[in-house]
Parts: sequence; C-alpha cells; structure tokens
Amino acid sequence: MDTSSTPFTTSTKSPQIVSDLWFSDGNLILETENSLFKVYSGLLVRKSSVFRDMFTFPQPNDHKDVPTVRLYDSTEELTWFLKAILDPEFFEPPPSTTDLSIVGAILRLSSKYDVQFLRRRALLHVQTTYPSTLRAWKRRDTHRSIPPIDNSPFAILPLVREFELDWALPAVLYCLCSYNVSQIIDGVTFRTRHLTLNEDDKRKVLVGRAELVHLQTNLSFRCLRSTPHTDCSSPADCVEQLRKWLNHASSWNIADPLDYLDENWDALEGDLCLACFTQSKLDTEATQREIWAKLPLIFELPSWSELKDLEEKAMDGM
Repeated sequence: MDTSSTPFTTSTKSPQIVSDLWFSDGNLILETENSLFKVYSGLLVRKSSVFRDMFTFPQPNDHKDVPTVRLYDSTEELTWFLKAILDPEFFEPPPSTTDLSIVGAILRLSSKYDVQFLRRRALLHVQTTYPSTLRAWKRRDTHRSIPPIDNSPFAILPLVREFELDWALPAVLYCLCSYNVSQIIDGVTFRTRHLTLNEDDKRKVLVGRAELVHLQTNLSFRCLRSTPHTDCSSPADCVEQLRKWLNHASSWNIADPLDYLDENWDALEGDLCLACFTQSKLDTEATQREIWAKLPLIFELPSWSELKDLEEKAMDGM
C-alpha cells in the first residue's frame, strides 16, 4: 500500500505522535518503533483478552501521568489495527472493500492480541477473494472485497500459509497456475517488492499447472467430439460453430480451465441454436464442477470436506 500519505512519520530521534490516533482525553499511550498512540485502555480491554491481561500489571508513566505500554509491532500495522478497533467504518466486513496489506496486518495483530471480531472480518475478506466453493468462485469478480492488483496471489500465499488458512489454498494455488512458467520459477513484482514461491509451493504450482493445461486441452477435444442436440434446428451450422470455437479456444494460452469455459462458451450464445447452446452450458457447468472437485487432489491437499471443516472452525474462532 502507498504509505506516502499515512498520518505517521518516522524518525531515528524522538518518538512521533500518530495524529489520527492521539486522543487528548486518552488514558493510555502505546509506543512502537518510534511512534506514539494515545488511546482508551477500556476499549482495548473490552475487545482484547491479551490487552486485558497486559493491563492488569502496573505500567510505567513515561509521559506525564499517562501509563505507557511498549509494543513490538510495525507502526503501519498497529495504526491499521487500532483504527479497525476504534473506528467502525475503517475495516468493515464484506461487501465493503479493503486492501490486501490491511487485511494481512489486521489478521496478524488480531490473532496476536486475540481480537476475534477483527480476525473473523479479515478471514471473510480472504474468503470473498479466494473462496472454497465453485458458486462463490463464479461470483468472485463481482463479490470480492479485496480488489485485484497485479500479482496479488503471490502476496497472499505467505499470509495463507502463516495462518494455516488451508481452505483458501486451492483457489490461491489455482490463481498462481495462470502465470507462465518463468514467473512461477523466478517470481514477480508486487508493488515494490519482488516475491518468489518457496520450493514446495513452486513444485505444487508447476505440477498443478501441467494438470490444468491437460484438463483444458481435453475439454476442447471433448467439445469437438460432441454432436448436435437431438432438437437441434441446424446441425451442420452448429457443428461448424463448435469447430470455430475450438480454433478460438486453442489460442487460450493460460492454465485457467474454469474461466476458459465461461468466457469461450458465452461467445457461442449467438452462434448455436438454443438447444445446442443450452446443452453446452449444462455440459460446461458439469465440467466445472468436476474440475473444482479435483483441485485439492491436484495440489496435494486434504479433501474439500476436510478443508471446509477447517474453514468453519476458523470462522468460529477455534
């Protein structure tokens, strides 16, 4: 995230006040790196069991008569985290949108300080963008609350690994398979950082990509072998259109069979008769279900039922 306009400044000298989170009537000062926050201890205690336990011990009064607590988080992440606690509009649940960096920071600090409602919100944002059901995947472009940014799957994978969000892995790894082989091997740039996959994930993505390309190719030939519907009004024309579709589909140069089917079949709506197009859509949906069901196996993950159990437990705070 571009931090050039954030309300805090850094200095190697005296600590600097974070103006957006310095309340004149606050009764607690938090200090991290070289930044100061003056907030309300009662609100933090109410939301966080960790803060509640922390504040049971006497705190030093380094700044006049206000107790000071030293934390060891980045100024940027603590700023977002405190705003999420103190400002109800800063980090709302989906469908409100947010930024991947903010989601990561709040997931990290809400887990550290046991703020369950914020952790759940962060997980919901991940869920809208990397869902565990095909139905949610097909609505992803309109329902995702983390807007797409170039190469963001490379950025979210470490977060998913760090917090063991295994239920999101099939969708994340599937997205990574849409990159070319050199990007998977050498890494990409996300904002200003160069990101690479670890060796295990790199192997999973390369193997998975090959399997998805194989599935994608088989789908094309399955289409070529299909015959017009028994109620087809113009069999010769529909066969010709299906062949044209195969030529068009063969130019699809990424491993993305789920979107490949939707984008290419929709182009046939005006070219096939109603009976053939309806049948093609039914075949497409069946094939998509088949592919989605295979994703955990392709990436050497537990079954969807096991992953969904993990998702439910994560959402319940377990």
